[in-house]
Amino acid sequence: MGQRDLLSRVSRLIDTFRLIRTLNCLLASAGVWIGARLTWIDPVYYGPTVASIAAFLICAAGNTMNDLVDVEVDRTNHPQRVLVTGRLGRKYVRNLAIGLNSAALVMAAAISFWIAVIGLVTIGFLAAYNLRLKRIPLAGNAVVALLAGMTFVTGGLTVDPALTLRLPGPLVAATFAFFFHLVREIVKDVQDMEGDRLAGLSSLPLKVGVSRALSLALGLYLVMVLLTYVPVLNNWYGRAYEIITVYLVDLPLLALMVVVWKCPSTRTLAIGSTALKAGMALGLAALVLA
Repeated sequence: MGQRDLLSRVSRLIDTFRLIRTLNCLLASAGVWIGARLTWIDPVYYGPTVASIAAFLICAAGNTMNDLVDVEVDRTNHPQRVLVTGRLGRKYVRNLAIGLNSAALVMAAAISFWIAVIGLVTIGFLAAYNLRLKRIPLAGNAVVALLAGMTFVTGGLTVDPALTLRLPGPLVAATFAFFFHLVREIVKDVQDMEGDRLAGLSSLPLKVGVSRALSLALGLYLVMVLLTYVPVLNNWYGRAYEIITVYLVDLPLLALMVVVWKCPSTRTLAIGSTALKAGMALGLAALVLA
């Protein structure tokens, strides 16, 4: 293999990691593991490990399909994406999505029939989101948030279905993830308004306006903040959970959300979206240390 050929393959690999949004997929994978940890009495490794890899692959396939469907929209909203710039071809990306989903289903089936069913349903929801639901105000946002929460529940189901439904457990993390992702999805829709408008899409901010959309996002975030106090009041988790969740996530992000709501500029929206993703990672850390 010549040096030029090697550099080309490395470049394609790097572009593939960009395409799948690797950090988002790692968060999904971590959600499965944390859901399992919040469920087990004694450590269990096989099911959570395999399911976390499957979750990574399904998330990667969903992001890949998203870029395939949204090439024209991304010319305005995300001109740096690899399909827009032509660094990766449509055929390669389409085959990648099929391969990722297929591998994920095989891995899910290796755990149990019901985990395979969850994997298949998740793939179906992601396809519906990319092809149709993202064009329905709030419906697409809710699907993304629901699937984010399901990663924790899936992790619990790989350990013990009965314990999965008990509190405290993965349902707590799933609830937080649902609200966190729903808020971020709305903020991202406000960010992407121009491209969505040019493409004739009907996102929530295009339907009800920026002010109302961000008011809803702020209201949902306030609900989530109140819910994060439930484990504290019930002494479900330790001091580390309280410090990280309340003082490093809740209060700083609440202040930032107020700034975004009052001044929704391109800069503040970008900062808000990035900070919410960082808040998700910190929230995962709080649950690990719980």
